[in-house]
Amino acid sequence: MVHTALLTRPLDGKRILLCRPRGQAGDFETRVRALGGEPVVASAIAIIPPETWIVVDAALRRIETYETIAFTSANAVESLIERADAIGVSRETIGSRRLAAVGRATAAAVGTALRAPDFVPTTHSAEALALELPDVEDGRVFFPCGDLAVDALPSGLRQRGAFVDEVVVYRTVQGEDIAAIVVRLRTRAVDAVLFASASAVRFVSDAIGFWPTGILAACIGPTTADAARAAGFEPLVVAESASQNELLDGVARWFAASRDTA
Repeated sequence: MVHTALLTRPLDGKRILLCRPRGQAGDFETRVRALGGEPVVASAIAIIPPETWIVVDAALRRIETYETIAFTSANAVESLIERADAIGVSRETIGSRRLAAVGRATAAAVGTALRAPDFVPTTHSAEALALELPDVEDGRVFFPCGDLAVDALPSGLRQRGAFVDEVVVYRTVQGEDIAAIVVRLRTRAVDAVLFASASAVRFVSDAIGFWPTGILAACIGPTTADAARAAGFEPLVVAESASQNELLDGVARWFAASRDTA
């Protein structure tokens, strides 16, 4: 029988680590505490500018030649708009294009910076956007992305006859807290680790070399989950949408179920 308190505080006594820059943590700490857990935020990645803005600036200055702008991350939205503001390309001009976004978080970032996107695929993946985006044949698509972005979107759109300009607007590097994350994992000082990107999975995997038994890995989206599986991270909880809160709810359910069967 599960104690009543554990039904309302399923993370009671659990230490939950979010591998995200603190500025992107949102209400993570508040939600974890409300569920009875102890939140830890440690950055596995850092977002920095591209080595040069030359290609980005050229694409922005000819933005009206593109029918569609496709975003697969909030970081791409923020980096592109910051650069557009810096060189005097108006947000209105960028927003006049058809806007596509993968996942609720990216769509929200587009909505905040520009306007609500015209198209969001049914599942949180670049592959879904490449398959479902309508009217792409012979169209020009601008894909602002990070340096570690997978090729699924541009290759999928090109197979459908689109012309895609893939332009790096930010780089992802190892975060300043990697060493601290590794120590917490090796000493089993956390009970679950939340990953929001495949790059965070890769940096942690490269640093630790193995996944300690007894620690739950939780991932936002299928791309991040695939990276975690490939690295041998298990057990695994996955939020199919790009929602950190949905993922945290899944973690809470997992621990509640574990207690129920104990």
